[in-house]
Amino acid sequence: MSKKQSISAGIKSYLTPGYSKSLWAAYCGVFIAIFIILSSFNISITPLIEIRTGYFALAAAGMVGGPLMGLTVGILGDLLKMLIVPGFGSFFPGFTLCYAFMGACYGFIFYKKNITLIRASLGALVEFITSLFAITGCLSILYGTPYIPTLFSRLPKCIIMLLVSTLTVYLVIKSLSAALHKAQLLGN
Repeated sequence: MSKKQSISAGIKSYLTPGYSKSLWAAYCGVFIAIFIILSSFNISITPLIEIRTGYFALAAAGMVGGPLMGLTVGILGDLLKMLIVPGFGSFFPGFTLCYAFMGACYGFIFYKKNITLIRASLGALVEFITSLFAITGCLSILYGTPYIPTLFSRLPKCIIMLLVSTLTVYLVIKSLSAALHKAQLLGN
């Protein structure tokens, strides 16, 4: 095997874990359903400020199946949420890309790794940066508001969520990882 083939095989095995296609699809389906359910519990403060909870499903999908599963759950979860659940507003592709990005990043941070407070902080930082800059940009485009004032109005919420997300992601993902290992459903 050439060096290029071994690098390609290593990348492929990292992005797509050794699950069968049906098990991989089942895990994706479960995490998509959890994403949709958790997104139902988002707390709207104003049209521009919302506390989201769906990122737990993205973090869990990334931990279980790696970056590709996190990305898939981010894309399909957002698309299906718009189709299935009434009242979530119109579809905006920027949000879908943000969720896909977060899911993939969670995969790189948590997949086949020990869940530590530092990793949870990195995961929360991904959510913070995406929410503060990318989602603010999406909201600015969607509602026609200037970017900088929108960013500053969302900054306090994002800072608070950074602290809350660090602790909650650590507790939830660490507990989920331990439970999946104990049930022998997670092979790393």
